Amino acid sequence: MNRILCYFSDHPFVGIGIILLLSALAGSQIGKVEVRISASEMLVQNNAEQKYYQKVQDLFGDEQANLLYLESDDLLAKEKLQALQKAIEKLQALPFVSKVESLFSVPWVKTVDGYLDKKPYLAKLPDSAEESQHVLAEARKNPFLRNILLSPDRNVMAVAIMMKKPGARPPQWNDEIITHELEAIAEELRPWYGTSFAIGFPQVRTEIAERIRTEQTSLFPLAVGALLIALFLLLRQVIDILLPIMTAGFSILWTLGFMGAADIPINVVTSIIPILLIIVGSTEDIHLLAEFRHGQKAGLDTREALKHMSRRMGGIVLLTFLTTYLGFLSVGLSRIEALWQFGLVASTGLALNFLATVILIPSVLALAGKWQLDGKARIYSGKTRLLAKRYWEWLWRHRRSIIFFFLAWTLVAIFGIPRIHINHNAIDSLGENSEVRQKIELVNENLAGLESLSIVVESGIEDTFLKVRYLEELDQIQKYIQEKGWSESTTSFANYLSLLNGAFQELDEPMMPESDDIVTELMIFLNHKDVSSYVSEDFSRTRILVRHSIESSEELQSTLEDLQAFINHNLDPGLRAHITGDSVLTLSATNAMIRGQLQSIALLLVIIVLIIGVLFTELKVGLLAALPNFFPVIVMFGFMGYAGIPLNIGTTMAAAIAIGIAVDDTLHFMLRYNRELKARKSHNSAMEYSIYGEALPVVSTSIALITGFLVFTQASFEPIVQFGALGALVIATALIADFIITPLAVSSLRLVTIWDMLSLRLRKKVLEKSPLFKNLKPWQIRQFILTGRMVEFNKGDRIFRRGEVSTELYVLLTGKVEVCLPGIGEESCNLLERFTPGDVFGDVALFANIPRKTDAVVREHSTVLVLTREGIERTMRHRPLISARIFANLTSDLSRRMIKLISKQEMRAKKQNNAKGGKL
Repeated sequence: MNRILCYFSDHPFVGIGIILLLSALAGSQIGKVEVRISASEMLVQNNAEQKYYQKVQDLFGDEQANLLYLESDDLLAKEKLQALQKAIEKLQALPFVSKVESLFSVPWVKTVDGYLDKKPYLAKLPDSAEESQHVLAEARKNPFLRNILLSPDRNVMAVAIMMKKPGARPPQWNDEIITHELEAIAEELRPWYGTSFAIGFPQVRTEIAERIRTEQTSLFPLAVGALLIALFLLLRQVIDILLPIMTAGFSILWTLGFMGAADIPINVVTSIIPILLIIVGSTEDIHLLAEFRHGQKAGLDTREALKHMSRRMGGIVLLTFLTTYLGFLSVGLSRIEALWQFGLVASTGLALNFLATVILIPSVLALAGKWQLDGKARIYSGKTRLLAKRYWEWLWRHRRSIIFFFLAWTLVAIFGIPRIHINHNAIDSLGENSEVRQKIELVNENLAGLESLSIVVESGIEDTFLKVRYLEELDQIQKYIQEKGWSESTTSFANYLSLLNGAFQELDEPMMPESDDIVTELMIFLNHKDVSSYVSEDFSRTRILVRHSIESSEELQSTLEDLQAFINHNLDPGLRAHITGDSVLTLSATNAMIRGQLQSIALLLVIIVLIIGVLFTELKVGLLAALPNFFPVIVMFGFMGYAGIPLNIGTTMAAAIAIGIAVDDTLHFMLRYNRELKARKSHNSAMEYSIYGEALPVVSTSIALITGFLVFTQASFEPIVQFGALGALVIATALIADFIITPLAVSSLRLVTIWDMLSLRLRKKVLEKSPLFKNLKPWQIRQFILTGRMVEFNKGDRIFRRGEVSTELYVLLTGKVEVCLPGIGEESCNLLERFTPGDVFGDVALFANIPRKTDAVVREHSTVLVLTREGIERTMRHRPLISARIFANLTSDLSRRMIKLISKQEMRAKKQNNAKGGKL
């Protein structure tokens, strides 16, 4: 990654050319993108339940219908019915309508002059109010009309409109065409009926699609404006403000081009991706820009500052991109079409944003990075360094109280989690002010409702449901549903036979046949086409159609469990029953979605732990790093429980996406601390500089993210509003955790990255033969030496001087160093000892805790491993066995060198004595 960033900083016009080429390719595909809301996109794809329901539909027909809702004081007035007849004729002529059911088509089964008559209720228009009331009274006795097409106690009736399934692709019609055509016909009836409207699930999907279009044009500029304001207040550099917007803009264009090429539509969840890319796409840009400005602040020119940025941030931004990418991708680990489309498109968009970042940032900075169009960001004022120092001192001093506070906060949040309820209902999510929702509530209030389910009962034996004992089984289930108050309308083949039997015996009310013989007689008058929606041709399978108005997922789940338990306990052993239908599939999808997203969150946390564990070579570091990211999730779910926010498609996505984003700042902080720890003399100093160095990018990205997520709260679609609010909550909580939990968690650790490990392999032989590491295993050597830092010196440099305070000892890795007593003049040096790679020096003054008595002079370019007193003491606390061996080796090496030095002194004294004796 370092090389890629350096390449585009050296060849900026190549980078800009690549950006323009990709934009042109994406632009050629963007016209294919369309807004498309599908009923099937929110269902679990290719599962057994869906396949079974498809077979039920093939056998009995679709259970869903659009309703033309009509309300008036005199429903059956002649002039109104004449207008309605014309409207029905227009409905039947529509290309997407397969059948229209109304009082003009539903048979009025009765006996006339000894003959069974099946003419429709309105075969002849009533001539008087009394006749109209008689027709209504008789129609309300029909279970196939009562609460379905006719209110039992209100002046409300409906026309049921059955839809054809579009076979062509693209289809000849869609939800918007259906909504427009039906609404036009409903509008024509308003002069006669006070309330007239068409309602059904196509209208629901059309309203969602219209809201998406509206909100794309209103929320998009709001997101851009919010990001611009946040960046301006924090960065105060025009170039730095515009670059994140540019990378986000290009990535959005490329992502839309990808959607067009892949035929992935804009739907409820993919509609938020462009705004998400504006929000999330700025994070890595800010970190790169902040490091570039760090380099400039240190006095580097543009070219050197770009190299500094590439070297410091190249690997880090790659890792943080990976964690965010996994967060988005984890949402797509679902068999629900809308979610896997979101996961695919969002993760691809993020990858394209990362590509735009690594190309555009170095290219533009190479051309315009020297432009300082405004002053420094205020967060980098002279007081910031002092504030960071005081903040860390305060945090460390009160760490026990702070830890207790966070534990208490966590416990409070945990107690709120059991209060969370599940509710994934498209109608409920429209909001209380939705016109479509208000129409549906009117239908639910005066009729049985739009929702439906089927109870399919079968025996596998021909003519089973021509026997009264089995018809009574259906009646028993229907009565139980009505007693429980779950539905105002349950209809079955048993109802039709009861209706036929009541008419045949000239009864006032329908009545179940009392014997199989009566059923056999009734079959003479039965045309299977009239009951094909309820029973198979061989009468071995039947269904009970239940229309209901249950919108809550939890209430529906409880209802289905209760109903299934009743069926299992009471149904004849010779029969099998299966509950299916649109409501059941939606509930199954809801459960699968919730379960899948919770699994995604758990998987993402595990992956984060493993990535950070591998990166820092210890699993416990990964576990500690997960704390500031796991804590916001607990807070979010606890908040949902207390605030009554349900689990739905928006809220379940929020956690996984926000964790993937929030972990970036944790990684940046830990890697900064690792770098500062090598450069500073104490972990306190390293932590102060880490807080100081990460304040601007972390606060900037977090505020930009929070602001961006809050833009979603201006949406009108409830799950998106909740997604935005919870996303902002998670990022805000993660920001707090990153500056409180993360410093406290890692302050006692010596972070060792995989890059540190790789660099040490180059000097493995030197280290293993060093007397300091005698009898230590390779992993023990690595653990110890990585508490230090490597420093390079040029020929003539002095590593330490006489009189300096002793806080470090040294292991020579490459080159040659001499320790000598300084003489008269800078270059004068009385050699005491010469050191080669593997040797240890500087240890005597360190452990004696006295100022240096000698100089250490570099005689050729050398690399030295510097070990501090604090690092050695920390190793003593955390790894006593390694420390014991190190000190034994130091003692042995020091003794050897002292003996060697004494021997040299003795030889020198002997030579001097011999010389004196010769003179005498």
